[in-house]
Amino acid sequence: MNNCMPRNKKEGLLYGIIICAMTALTMATINISINMGEISKEAIIISIKAFPIVFIIALLLENFIVGKVADKLVNIFIQPTDSLNAHILFRTFFTVIGMSIIMTNVGGILANGFNIDVIKEFPVCWPRNFCIVIFLELIIVQPIARIIMKKIHERQDRS
Repeated sequence: MNNCMPRNKKEGLLYGIIICAMTALTMATINISINMGEISKEAIIISIKAFPIVFIIALLLENFIVGKVADKLVNIFIQPTDSLNAHILFRTFFTVIGMSIIMTNVGGILANGFNIDVIKEFPVCWPRNFCIVIFLELIIVQPIARIIMKKIHERQDRS
């Protein structure tokens, strides 16, 4: 059994919360800083204030919409006999595509309200967000979440 991935729904929820929290806070800080023209104390404070709503929206979207679509797409492209790394890579890729498209729009709406600027800025904002998030997920966020899950399992297995 793989020791770095969730073993049940409770662990799956914890794993998702860890990933969602790190990604939502990081992306909120990056996008707010870009919109303000600099990384500043003010940008970080605004990001922290925006975090709860961004986190809740992202968690709900991932669990109830994007995650389900990503799982279906993974099942099309990946066989059960393929490696864990292949499963992780494809699941991450499909999730990041969906979440980055939706959250780019959500972020624009939260920042500017419902207006045409959100649509106009999408072709610039989405590719940037996608590139940042795919890097963030593959290199930083998911490895940290898997390390945490591994430590939880090691503690459980010793008990």
